Amino acid sequence: MKKLVVLDGHHYPEGEFDKIKELCSSNGIAFDVLDCVTPEDAIQTAQNADAAICIYLPMDDDLLKNLPNLRMVVRSGIGVDNLDLPAFTKNRVLACNVPDYGVEEVAIHALSLLLALERKIVLYNNSVHSGEWNEDTGYAMRRVSQRTVGLLGFGRIARKLSCFLTPLGYSQIAFDPHLPSHFFTSAGVESVSLDFLLQHSDILVVMAPLNEETHHIINDETLAKAKDGLFIINTARGALVDTHAIIRALDSGKIKAIGFDVLEEEPPKGLCQELIGRPNVIVTPHIGYRSLESFEALKRMAAETAISFLNGGDAYNVVNKEIIGQSR
Repeated sequence: MKKLVVLDGHHYPEGEFDKIKELCSSNGIAFDVLDCVTPEDAIQTAQNADAAICIYLPMDDDLLKNLPNLRMVVRSGIGVDNLDLPAFTKNRVLACNVPDYGVEEVAIHALSLLLALERKIVLYNNSVHSGEWNEDTGYAMRRVSQRTVGLLGFGRIARKLSCFLTPLGYSQIAFDPHLPSHFFTSAGVESVSLDFLLQHSDILVVMAPLNEETHHIINDETLAKAKDGLFIINTARGALVDTHAIIRALDSGKIKAIGFDVLEEEPPKGLCQELIGRPNVIVTPHIGYRSLESFEALKRMAAETAISFLNGGDAYNVVNKEIIGQSR
């Protein structure tokens, strides 16, 4: 009997797996939830696994070489930065993700951060609770129909956010060099260069995947091209922005305010700690994806991806597509 395991089940929010166990049982697949904290734990406990689901466990060449039965790993989430993709390809193990389980939640969270900055909700709330009643607290507010949102990345979540922004009256532009033009055309959003995006955005929403190309894509050089008084929203990955550069731009006034759901160091420490306590900074603890419905969808979709493959069906959402049909 083929076997599917969850490697680091302790990371799952609302971590009940009864429905996944039933799904595996009805498809003739054994299922187990492990509590791996290190790659060494996985090597010791997952020897008989044909497929695995992981959340945050780093998976590298040494781990894959020492799990010879493993044919597929599904990252339970969108990003795959904890998976060494060249090692997966080298060892002929399929690396998959779950790109669409929480699209609505993250898009709504980005919109919430954006509007909270536009209307100074947190700033006014804190002011009133401290005993003040001051309409002029903080920066001047602008009419949103006169504002341009720049979307850095135009994948599923950014396109969902775009749908929410349109009826509010925002102008929108987007930069995504890897996306066919029809995605922009159908959404009614102009595709622009990165320089144009920076030069014309009043609010910059960072929604790109994290890779070598996009690491610190927001830095001193790119911020120098941006409008003064920029708002930045980041609900993707903390390392897309250079925290040093963000702090310098906040101090100089180049950036007026930020709303971040992700940081380079989570929870914040070291340099990221310098963001905390500023009245023009909103930080939430990487929870943009959260809802009861998204948790259930995440578990189910990750399991369905593995089950389909183990039963000879299609392999969904494969990241290292070059080895489809050539896995172990």
